[in-house]
Amino acid sequence: MKTRYSLLPISLLAVAIFSFTLEADAQRAHPAKVTSLQATRDAGVQHPATAEIAGPVPITCLSIFSETPNPQAPLSCRITAPGFTGNLNKGEKANATGAGTVTLTCNGPGNLRCSARIN
Repeated sequence: MKTRYSLLPISLLAVAIFSFTLEADAQRAHPAKVTSLQATRDAGVQHPATAEIAGPVPITCLSIFSETPNPQAPLSCRITAPGFTGNLNKGEKANATGAGTVTLTCNGPGNLRCSARIN
């Protein structure tokens, strides 16, 4: 008879712990949205990449590659965004100031490929 009474508190404790852990998972914060842009230029024709943003975000030029060996002109990512228009070298950041469209194009000699990240 005593076994039944000792199992009841243990069962209730197990159910309480289980329900607490289910609620704790639901309260986790979601990571910020990250968007990757990749643009190219071949035969002198730009193939830009665009993305819509909902508000202020940082934009980073991740990489830029040229098929021209040892290009004399500097390579850069050309970013057009709300509140910012300009060239970024690899690793540089800029901040968009509001909602709108972000456009990435590549600057430099020859055929190019560049990428940028929007956090």
